[in-house]
Amino acid sequence: MATNSLTALITGGTSGIGRAAANKLTSLGIHVIVVGRNAQRGDKTIAEIRAAGGEADFISSDLRDASRAREVARKAIELGNGHVDILINNAGIYPFGPTHEMTEELFESVYSLNVKVPYFLVAELAPFNGQERQRGNRQSLDHGRRVRRAGHEPLWLKQGRHQSADQSMGG
Repeated sequence: MATNSLTALITGGTSGIGRAAANKLTSLGIHVIVVGRNAQRGDKTIAEIRAAGGEADFISSDLRDASRAREVARKAIELGNGHVDILINNAGIYPFGPTHEMTEELFESVYSLNVKVPYFLVAELAPFNGQERQRGNRQSLDHGRRVRRAGHEPLWLKQGRHQSADQSMGG
């Protein structure tokens, strides 16, 4: 399998959509770093990707707060030889049930994983993917809503300037 120098970090990468994304990216020769809570599933995911000729690493983490997000980002940068080019924030939870039954504690856990963790992952990774790294083909994906193609600055590097995904991609 041909490889390139790109590295992808995929939260929730040991099952479902995250696992499918990991498989697709490795088929394109991209080094993937999958993050998940279940070490057994993580080891199995990595073993299967490597058996198919892909390059993959696993970070075991229960992403529940900013400190864990920062720790994962630092480990990913190390495993990615100093960079993470693609970030797929796939980990997320939402407990189904009547709104009036949601406790504040449960709401805080949903908010932390679904909002705070992606924010702090980006905050920790952005300096390593800034202007000092002149790579021509970086991409950033966030819950499948935003894609940055070659030649366009990632939304998370706009330094406070707000643009829609269409504006950022020249559309």
